[in-house]
Amino acid sequence: MEDTERLRVVLKHLIEHNEGHAEDYKRWIDLAKNAGMNTVAGLIREANDHVEKASGALKKALDLID
Repeated sequence: MEDTERLRVVLKHLIEHNEGHAEDYKRWIDLAKNAGMNTVAGLIREANDHVEKASGALKKALDLID
């Protein structure tokens, strides 16, 4: 497998991995909110925002090599 194809595969994997984490974070945000831990929920949301931003950057990188 050439480097470009390997990079394409890795980027796709990282994007899918991040999307899985984002779904998990959303569940934990709801749990924290329901437990009255709004500050905790906000911090998890902030972490999720970073994960989603990272996925966006990876998608742009993938678009450049596709």
